[in-house]
Amino acid sequence: MLALAGLTTPPNRCAFVDIRQLETFLRIVDNGSFAAAAEALAATQSTVSARVRELEKSLGVELFDRSQHRARLTAKGQELVAPARQIVGLAQQLRHRVGDPHALTGMIRIGVVGLVAITWLSRLLQALRERYPNVSAVIEVALTATLLERLRNGDVDLAIVTGPVLESSLRTVFLGRDRFVWMTSPRLDLPQQRLTPRELAAWPILSLSSQSHHYPVIEQWFARHGADFRPVISCSNIRVLADLTLDGLGVSLLPRRSYAQEVAQGRLRILDTEPELGPVDLVALYRVSSTEALISAVVALAQETSDYGVVD
Repeated sequence: MLALAGLTTPPNRCAFVDIRQLETFLRIVDNGSFAAAAEALAATQSTVSARVRELEKSLGVELFDRSQHRARLTAKGQELVAPARQIVGLAQQLRHRVGDPHALTGMIRIGVVGLVAITWLSRLLQALRERYPNVSAVIEVALTATLLERLRNGDVDLAIVTGPVLESSLRTVFLGRDRFVWMTSPRLDLPQQRLTPRELAAWPILSLSSQSHHYPVIEQWFARHGADFRPVISCSNIRVLADLTLDGLGVSLLPRRSYAQEVAQGRLRILDTEPELGPVDLVALYRVSSTEALISAVVALAQETSDYGVVD
């Protein structure tokens, strides 16, 4: 238990609260409802409600206006948010830096793009199990735009996406970069010489869907050089895109490092195109308002396990 300083409470009352109560309070604030907070905490809604009632009883004030469908803060609830984040953040740091790693508990919801899912995600999760055995993870695989929206809405705690992403409400941690190159199956028998965007557009183009980071980049690449970008097939999964390319259905932009083996085996061929497309960053994102040491711990593991290097 601790005394909560900085919050105006009724006379003759000293606010003693439990860290779990403050963590639950912040989860409701960040996720928008008691039900969403319960899901994020892997707790029952009745447990979440009980913790809030205990917190309100300790402080002697109502923190939420329960007449609204969503969990809307009262004036006193708004006053509590900043000191609660400070206290929870300090407690989480103590657990992470000083305490036994086994003491770090909870559930983290991680969103990843398909490229991560098919490469080093399993190493990240294995490291998470070994380092923090009392932590569970829920994984969602989607395109960058979808994961950004879910992160903003509080549906995921951490997103690992292609970038860069510049938003003041999100904290960004760089995980490396790779270069994407145009590839095709040798069975398509494309010319060996250097190809311009206009020349490449004469061949069937395969692409990730418009919600991907790459779609507008590719669209602008063709447009800047007087060519139309008209993919014959679009999909939301990079593994499917690579399989379609391997089967000779067209030309696609794929990460060089991830498909180096297929190139070495002669199953894919890197096309010589001019101009080259710039490298693509991989970043971990989480909300600036988050104070959880668990998120920081998983980000650190992502930095350790990412197989993205740094290219020129």
